[in-house]
Amino acid sequence: MKYLRHIFLMLALLCALYAGAQSDSLSISQYTEERPLVYEDVWDLWPYAFLNDRGEPDGFNVDLIKLLMKELHIPYTIKLKPSDEAFSDLKNGKSDLMLGLAVGFHDEFGSYSKNAVTLFTQSVVTPKSKQIEIKTFRDLGKPGVKVIVNDSSLCHHLMIDYGWADNAVPDKDIREAIQQVSAREDGQIVWNTLSLKWLLDRYHIENLELTPVNMPHGEYKFMSNNQRLLDQLDDAYTKLNTAERIKPLQDKWFYPERLKPGIPSWFWYVLGTGLLVLLTFVFYSISYRLQSRRLMREAGKRNRRLSLILQTSHVRVWTYDIKANRFSWRNDNGQVAYTYTMEEFAQRYSPEDFLRLKHNMEDLASKPRPQDGEEPEITLNLKAKDTENGDNELRDYFMVLSVLSRDKEGKATHIIGTKKDVTQELEQKRLDDERTLRYWSIFYTPIIGIMLFDKNGRLTNINPKACELYECDPDVIIERGVGLNEFFGLDTDNLRELDGFHATQYVNLDRIPKEERKVPEVRRTGLLCYEYRLMTIDDDGGELLGVFAFCRNLMNSLDGIGLYEKERARLSAMKAILAEYDQNIDSVLHESDVRLVTYSPQSHTLTIHRSVYEEQHRLTQTRCMTLVDERSSKMAMRMLNDMDACENREVKVNIRTTLRIGGRRLNLQFCLMPQLDKNGQVTEYLGLLRDISRLSEVEHHLALQKEKVQEVENTKNSFVNNMVQEIQTPMKTVLDHVARLGDEKPSPDEAALSKGILDNADYLLHLIDNILYLSRLQANMVEISRTPRNFAEVFGAQCMNGWKKYQNADTRYVVENPYEQLVVDIDVDNLGHAIGQVCTNAAQHTKSGIIRARYDYIGRRLIISIDDTGEGIPRQELQRLNAMDAGGTHTTKGLGLAITKELVRQMGGTVDISSEEGSGTTVYITIPCHATIIKRNKIV
Repeated sequence: MKYLRHIFLMLALLCALYAGAQSDSLSISQYTEERPLVYEDVWDLWPYAFLNDRGEPDGFNVDLIKLLMKELHIPYTIKLKPSDEAFSDLKNGKSDLMLGLAVGFHDEFGSYSKNAVTLFTQSVVTPKSKQIEIKTFRDLGKPGVKVIVNDSSLCHHLMIDYGWADNAVPDKDIREAIQQVSAREDGQIVWNTLSLKWLLDRYHIENLELTPVNMPHGEYKFMSNNQRLLDQLDDAYTKLNTAERIKPLQDKWFYPERLKPGIPSWFWYVLGTGLLVLLTFVFYSISYRLQSRRLMREAGKRNRRLSLILQTSHVRVWTYDIKANRFSWRNDNGQVAYTYTMEEFAQRYSPEDFLRLKHNMEDLASKPRPQDGEEPEITLNLKAKDTENGDNELRDYFMVLSVLSRDKEGKATHIIGTKKDVTQELEQKRLDDERTLRYWSIFYTPIIGIMLFDKNGRLTNINPKACELYECDPDVIIERGVGLNEFFGLDTDNLRELDGFHATQYVNLDRIPKEERKVPEVRRTGLLCYEYRLMTIDDDGGELLGVFAFCRNLMNSLDGIGLYEKERARLSAMKAILAEYDQNIDSVLHESDVRLVTYSPQSHTLTIHRSVYEEQHRLTQTRCMTLVDERSSKMAMRMLNDMDACENREVKVNIRTTLRIGGRRLNLQFCLMPQLDKNGQVTEYLGLLRDISRLSEVEHHLALQKEKVQEVENTKNSFVNNMVQEIQTPMKTVLDHVARLGDEKPSPDEAALSKGILDNADYLLHLIDNILYLSRLQANMVEISRTPRNFAEVFGAQCMNGWKKYQNADTRYVVENPYEQLVVDIDVDNLGHAIGQVCTNAAQHTKSGIIRARYDYIGRRLIISIDDTGEGIPRQELQRLNAMDAGGTHTTKGLGLAITKELVRQMGGTVDISSEEGSGTTVYITIPCHATIIKRNKIV
């Protein structure tokens, strides 16, 4: 097993080296002196990339690119631009490479390298005289904390994401900001630690101090849209870093203090003393150093070889820490790239596959240490997501599990898993199986006869259709190996020349004796007319494998030619009739507001046709519902649901839409019939669409007019009936009293009868006066004339005129006059008539208690209220009275209120009634007017 594994690794290494060399050569040859690699970076990120005093690109990034391009032998050019332009150029292909933070808001511009060039940690710069407010990331969100950040930097984005944007003071020039903070000795800046440190040293700023901030850091990586270039840069960077050729650049730009002189004088005395001691061990030190370097080079080579093997074989490696219950995902260099909890790692697999993986890992961990030292392996085929490479689709993987390490007691502590993407291999196998299935399905087709001959021209297979054509037994004819020349009479010395050969043969088999037939296995008799075509097949190396012969019987075709001609003539005549029919339909559609309409339950689309073959609109269900008026939405949704359910019945419905034509709302009438297939299933709906907007509008107006006429008729009838009833009651009383007075014998209550006659006659006169007055009001014959009048003088008299005829001893009548003088512009006579009507009603329906009349002038309005403690009004009657017009009266009380309402309306005012049955009634009259003199009564 070990030898096989070593052989496999050596073969994989050779393949990887060859593929890597090919890939490197292809990628490098892309850039030339005429078309060099374009590297762009920002011009204000000290000490990474900036323009020096000579206006030239300088910084760690610039030196690193020069070193890497020299290592890879790639021509290049370096440009420094503002941050937005540099990222935009990379995205649009104007540049090939740049260095940037591997964060989410940079993902749209390019891909990242696997190696991180450096980490972006954050620090705060504050004056030494001020207290440090920011020590952790959460301190950035404290209320009232203001901090200067580089515009669009990592810290700026994090503060926005956490909702602390109000605390951030973005600045595009941190160099100027740090000098201003130093000059004012006020403010604080949070930015990249090394950049702030470099600026403090560069401008010799000593009154500011740098303090690290515990917050998320960013990885600074190469960015490009050329994945091969990124892979080369990763390999070159790993090689240079292993050889410690990157460290001098880091010391130069990030840690210049390491290069500065200034060693103390006492150091030389100590050095001289120590040198004597060190001379003794110099030989051992040199030997150890050489041995260490050799081991490091060998380890680096092994790591690079392993990385190449993993890359070329597409194998991914992860480890599982059993005690910590954490998974570690390793990159191609064997370094830990990501760590996951059990729950996070489970998201990469389907629930069933992860359960299998977990059970197998538990099975491995439970096994003791093997005696021979060879750890057992478990292989699995699982589906997983390669989320580290940005792929969120489930793919097929071949996975191998084994124990990586054990503790002193032999218990497993770490499990290693390798997975290889076999999606393409499984897909290829599926395609091969599909091709095989397709081949056999085609070969055994019942439509055409197929025969297969080998490279020697001998029959090896024949399908049932060919056996039917020749009436032969397939086993017998294949066993004998009938030749191609025997079947078709062709020269088979050079089979390649037969490729594409096509012929038709007409043979009368009855004229050929059986003993003279070249293929006696053919039992067919009579006439045989068949067509055949030959096709040679080769393998991948171009070697001839055999010949396919495709043949079909033409006898049925010859017999059917005559029938075909007759059928074609009949179809032509039918097409002419259908064309004329379609033309007539199109003519009707164009001259009317009718359109053809179809609905497909399968695609849920409604299609409107301008003509039989011309579509006008194709609407989805969502689009249809957006065009439907809210009042018709339920009806439209019910129609669509019925058709989606393939209901076998007529669909007829009127829909009100949100569309307008000529200022009017568009109403559509749909009438569709189901279309059935041969099984009686609904396939679609076909019908007509008609614009009924004008018809609906006319019907609506007719209905309104009918309602108005009916309402007027009902009102008139009600008014007449009520008035007749109101007049009949006192009239009968008068007639009855007169009859009793006309008796021969004198009546003892003659005085009471005479008084009753007078009272009812007076009531009849009052009722007729009200009817006549109401008629004059409705005919606009009552003139409203406003003049300034002192309302305080007339209000009491108007109330007394209203209730004086109906006063009784058990009722108290009160007039409250809060004004000594109130001169307002009103029609005092007509307003007095309205007040009198209300007071009369109050007196007629109050047998005991109190009737109170009062008024006030508030907000340019004269407000009059008359309330009583009488019978009150039932709720339904009150609702009718509040809603009634002049013609809707039912009683004398309603007639009086109708007169009051109409009078007040013509004066621009309103009448409101509140009442409760058995508890009295209050009537409010509000008249808009202007007061010229206002004097209230003095309160004693």
